[in-house]
Amino acid sequence: MKRQTIFEPNFKKIHNIFFIFAVFLAISVLFYSTFFTDGIKQAKAGISQNVSGWAWGDNFGWISFNCTDTDICGSVDYGVNTAIDGDMSGYAWSDNAGWITFNESDLVNCPSGACKAKLAGNNLQGWARALSYGDGWDGWISLNGLGYGITLNGNNLEEFAWDSSDINGQAIGHGWINFNPSFGGVIVTPDTAIAVDLNANPTTVASGDNSTLSWTSENAISCVASVGWSGSKALSGSEVVGPHTSDTVYRITCNNALSSANDDATVFVSSLTYQCSDGIDNDGDGKIDVADPGCYDTGAYDPTDDNETDTLSQCSNFFDDDGDGLIDYPNDPGCSGASDSKEFNIIFEEF
Repeated sequence: MKRQTIFEPNFKKIHNIFFIFAVFLAISVLFYSTFFTDGIKQAKAGISQNVSGWAWGDNFGWISFNCTDTDICGSVDYGVNTAIDGDMSGYAWSDNAGWITFNESDLVNCPSGACKAKLAGNNLQGWARALSYGDGWDGWISLNGLGYGITLNGNNLEEFAWDSSDINGQAIGHGWINFNPSFGGVIVTPDTAIAVDLNANPTTVASGDNSTLSWTSENAISCVASVGWSGSKALSGSEVVGPHTSDTVYRITCNNALSSANDDATVFVSSLTYQCSDGIDNDGDGKIDVADPGCYDTGAYDPTDDNETDTLSQCSNFFDDDGDGLIDYPNDPGCSGASDSKEFNIIFEEF
C-alpha cells in the first residue's frame, strides 16, 4: 500500500519566512529609533504640562495630550502646555499619526492666518501639526475656522479641530478631531495660581475724606477695577480714592489666559463727629479743624483727632504758629527749645 504524506515540512519556505520577519523587525527598530526616539527627546515632561486627556478622530484614533494619561511618564515624557498668556507648546501623541506638535517653531508657514497655537479668551487659535506628514498630506490641523473651533468651557476644551489638505482639488487628511468625545475629553488644569491683594489706608475716614488703595498681583497678565471704582489697572500700584460720604467697597480682578482671582477692600466712613473735622472752633483759639495746630499731634492733619486743644508746645507741634514759614525748634529762631511754648520771634529794639 502506498504511504500518504500528511505533512512534510518545507524548510526552505520556513527559512524565507523567518528571514522576512527578521528584516521587518530590523526596519521597525530603525524606524522607531529615528522617529519616535527623536520625538521623545523634543517632548517636554508630561508632569510639568497642564493639558491632559484624550481627543478622538475617526482616522487619527485616540490622541493623548499628556503622558500622565497612560502613566508612562517614567519612560516617555510628553505633554501639551498652555502658558498664562495663552501660548501653547509641547506634543500630543496618536498611535496612528505619531507626534502632533503645538510648538511655535514647528508651525511656521502654516496654510493661513496666525500660525501660533494660542488660547485667546475662551477660544483656541492657530494650528497644530502632525510630524509624520508626507505623501501629499501636510499634517496641518486647524484649531479654528469658519463654523468650527476649539473652545474652553470651564477647564474643558470642547468642539472640533480639522485636518485636511487640498491637493489638486481633493481633500486629503484625517478629518475632524473631537476634543470632548464620549469616554474621553481634554482638560486644562491651571498649574500657576493667581494671587491678588488689595488694601485701603486708612480703612476708616471722616466723611468727605480720601483713602489710598494699594494692590499687588502674581501670575496675572491684566487687572481691572470694579465695585466702587473702574477701569484697567496695572498689575500692582496705588490710587487715591474718595471723597467718601458712605462706606465703599472696592474690588480688583486680575486675570491670565487660564484663570482669574479678585480681592476686595472696604473704606468705612466714621459715624462719629471729631473736633478736628466738625467745622467748629472747639478750643476757642480762633482756628478751626485743618487750621488748628491742635489737630497735628501726629505730625500731619488728623481729621479723626477728637481733641482740638493744642496739647503740644508751639515749638514741637509741627505747626507754623507765628506764620514766619519756619516750624518748631530748631528751625524757628523764636524757639529756645522744643518745650518752648511760644514760637514768636523776640525782637529787640535799641533806644
